[in-house]
Amino acid sequence: MWSASRRFASSALLSALLVVACAGDDADGSGATSTGASTSATTAASTDAMTGTTGASTTATSTSTDATTTDATTTTTTTTTDASTTDASTTEDAPASCPCFAGDGPYCGAGLGDYAAENDCTIPDHEGHEGDVFACEAGAWSVAESCAEGCEVTTPGEADACLLPVCPCFVKVAWCGAGAAEHGLTLDPPCRVPLVPEHNDDILGCDGDAWIVKEPCELGCHENQMGVPDTCNDSSSYKLPYTCGDAYTCSQGNSGSSHQGSQKYAYDFAMPRGTKLRAVRSGVVAYAEMRSPQGSTCYNPPGLLEQCHNKANFVGVRHNDGTVALYMHLQSIAVKVGDPVAQGAVIGRSGNSGYTSGPHLHIQLQNDCGIWFCQSVPLKFADAPKLAKGDKPTSGNCP
Repeated sequence: MWSASRRFASSALLSALLVVACAGDDADGSGATSTGASTSATTAASTDAMTGTTGASTTATSTSTDATTTDATTTTTTTTTDASTTDASTTEDAPASCPCFAGDGPYCGAGLGDYAAENDCTIPDHEGHEGDVFACEAGAWSVAESCAEGCEVTTPGEADACLLPVCPCFVKVAWCGAGAAEHGLTLDPPCRVPLVPEHNDDILGCDGDAWIVKEPCELGCHENQMGVPDTCNDSSSYKLPYTCGDAYTCSQGNSGSSHQGSQKYAYDFAMPRGTKLRAVRSGVVAYAEMRSPQGSTCYNPPGLLEQCHNKANFVGVRHNDGTVALYMHLQSIAVKVGDPVAQGAVIGRSGNSGYTSGPHLHIQLQNDCGIWFCQSVPLKFADAPKLAKGDKPTSGNCP
């Protein structure tokens, strides 16, 4: 049988619990309002020595609220982030390896990088080996050679290769670029001249240890014998090779059908046999040969005959800069070796001798290589500075 005091305590506790329950159903649903109501009721009830019981109720309510709000939010966020990351990584495809697009190689790494970028493919082990030589066999790429000086990408169809080391500048006074480059290849070890081929036809020199263009040569470079400084070709006084006031058609210009290789810078003038030929510039006769005298098969052949190769009659006049003007297919020769000639002087008459399809004069300017026929160099006439095939210029080769 409960005492009156215990009945009162029980009633107080019951009232407190009812207050908590009712507070949980508060209209605004706020967590702050619910917690405040529970705390107020519990405090009131604890006056009757029920502090421990009421505190337990408060702790349970608070724990339930934290667990529901915090844990649910954290779990949802983490799950969403992981799913998004996984999906993005699985949908992205890596580029395929590049095929052996031009055979086994060798290929410069730098060129391969450009190819890979253009074709959206990859070259295994390319990074860090851009300056080396690669090989490709059955679709498998590998570094074939490490290049200390880098790799030279050549024209299509030619093998890429490691660059040679740069030559120490060895020019004493003046050296044509092409000649300097050739000399570098004869050294031990072989080396390269850094300003060629862009400056093959210019004069190179040294500024301390550095290679420099000492003199640009507008009309090419004349290579002298070893020990003599090279010089630029001089065309300031070249005039057309026929009589002042006459005009003849240029039937073939530079790089024409038969003007290739050593004859690249030659000109042909269509003119009748027996036309007077005049020196384009003053000099000394260095070569003069009648290889096909009158009456021989190749003196005036009916067309191109294989037996007439190297049978043209010719004169070569050496100028003071070392260049030689070569006049070919002559009918007759009016000078001999060693004769000085003035500009405009008659050196012979045009013909049709040698390997030729018709009467004409073949003229070219060349370096003196020790024989009568050498590599041609650019020739510019003062009275026809833009001479080309089909032009019919009038000579200004006047006394």
